[in-house]
Amino acid sequence: MAFDLSNYETVEDRLIRFWADHPNGRIATSLIAQDGDQVIFRAEVFFEFIDQWPKATGYAEEIRGSSPVNKTAHIENAETSAIGRCLANAGYATHGKRPSREEMSKATKGDSSDTYAQSAQSAKFISPKQVGFLKALARGKELNDLELLEFIHGTLGVEDVVVETLSAAQASTIIDLLK
Repeated sequence: MAFDLSNYETVEDRLIRFWADHPNGRIATSLIAQDGDQVIFRAEVFFEFIDQWPKATGYAEEIRGSSPVNKTAHIENAETSAIGRCLANAGYATHGKRPSREEMSKATKGDSSDTYAQSAQSAKFISPKQVGFLKALARGKELNDLELLEFIHGTLGVEDVVVETLSAAQASTIIDLLK
């Protein structure tokens, strides 16, 4: 099956659905890192404005000059992409596709020297089936959700990941260890 950009929704479409479902929600963004031309944003989504803990998070990185748009808007692009990923992690993604149309458009327009585009285009995320299987394996090992998360963090050596945001490779590693 050929790649079809129309199978991915825009961040704007995700935002419209989110605000329709949660008119009293909120989305918070923060610039996590800025090192020269590189920026990393984090987005958090709250279903109710008063919620203390986010329902989901998302991260995005952009590099100034890595695309024509990023010559002048790499900071805005990183923030928008983080929001899109955050909303996808909160369940606002068409057919389980986490990347937004904007992210996939960037990936398909990159040339062979654009390693960011190559990695985005070839990125494979955990499938809903893998999520269920991984959680079932954890229950079989008598791990609750928090213990599973601690296991994932300890195994992968990362703190800012949840089951639904694992890459397919990370998920396979965890699944193999739980078997």
